[in-house]
Amino acid sequence: MATSGAETFRHDPAENFSLGKNQPADISHRFRHELDSIFGPPPIADRRLSGNDKTTAPEKGGRSIGDFARENGLDSKPAPDKKLELSLQYNGEKLVIGRVPDSPDGLKEIKKDLKEFTDLKQWELENKYGIKIARPGEPGPRQQIVQKDNSIKFGKELAVRNPSLKELLGMEAALEKSAPANTSGNAKEPVKFYFLKDQSYNPEARGAAAFEPDINGGPAVIVDPGFDRNPITERDRKNNDGSDHGSMESILTHELGHHTEEKLLKTPEAKSAFYKELGWRPVPGSQPGQEEYMLRGRHGDYKPINPMDPEAGWEKLNRHGRTTGIVNQDQVAADALVKPATGYFVQPHEMLAESLTLLRLGNNHRSHLLNTDPRLHNLIKGLDQKEIDMKHGRGRMIRSFSGALVPNTPDNQRLLLEKEKQYRR
Repeated sequence: MATSGAETFRHDPAENFSLGKNQPADISHRFRHELDSIFGPPPIADRRLSGNDKTTAPEKGGRSIGDFARENGLDSKPAPDKKLELSLQYNGEKLVIGRVPDSPDGLKEIKKDLKEFTDLKQWELENKYGIKIARPGEPGPRQQIVQKDNSIKFGKELAVRNPSLKELLGMEAALEKSAPANTSGNAKEPVKFYFLKDQSYNPEARGAAAFEPDINGGPAVIVDPGFDRNPITERDRKNNDGSDHGSMESILTHELGHHTEEKLLKTPEAKSAFYKELGWRPVPGSQPGQEEYMLRGRHGDYKPINPMDPEAGWEKLNRHGRTTGIVNQDQVAADALVKPATGYFVQPHEMLAESLTLLRLGNNHRSHLLNTDPRLHNLIKGLDQKEIDMKHGRGRMIRSFSGALVPNTPDNQRLLLEKEKQYRR
């Protein structure tokens, strides 16, 4: 594919990266908004170049390979034979995108190759996982506008863009970890991903991504602009002890966890029953099908003051549902009968999706879930297995401790149980 002396898509230093080899390294209704206050603000892309930006030859109009690298979140440094190497951090390693001459022709070369690779990766994900990615010009979601009473009205239709290669790589990692949450179940339409061009789905939420059960006739994951400022995978984060998450891989895994809930808990009654096992119960007097929920604690029950802002505080309620005080999120987590595994538990469906995320990311994330509350781990493990059985047949596959699906053999069962025993508190 490459011409003009360009070298493309190679793991540094020697292993070739194939777009057909599509798994990152792994050794073994209701509105959902993912707030940047939960995951932290998206990290700003490093604008420094490893090479000398001043020596990078500009194309006509003054645009250089260095400019192109910055615009696409790539690192750039000098390579042999007067070339520039463009790369990104992916799955804990440097992924070399290409080495091209430091010239206007080199810029044209790398632009062409990056577009071809991105288009091919998009095609590959749609065909392998049975999902859809909205193209520019297709109908997009309508923007959500929060009213003073916290109700939602819908505004204008939002423009859709093509995802970047970094976003597609993060999406691929999430789809692999989340399988079979990518499958549509009984829905007529597959899960569709909408990458928004220049406006957020819900400006009040300042979100990273959201899941909706019905956008243009099917389940949807909606991704805000600037999403690719996040690390691609959890292995690309500087601090990754498993107690939280904050990568494109993990955020999309969370959103697909909401799809799991929609597939398996189809009625308000089924949701309410599962939420009860998670430690939640309806606030007295709330309407069936439109319940407000409170998290049960040893010394009272707790309801978020603003479900869209987990840092706004929680009301402490007595058994009659009356407010007796205001507490913070840490106090709620410490008193909860079922311990939330992350700081994002503002509603029961978010606590569910966060727990699924840690289970599916596996290894240190799963060990954190297990160590936080074994009951929560086992409850979520059972829900996850139900979806696996729906796709592959009862008892044929299980999720390993690393997060990968493996055949349900005695050896694989033994390895999983040994890991669970090791990390159970």
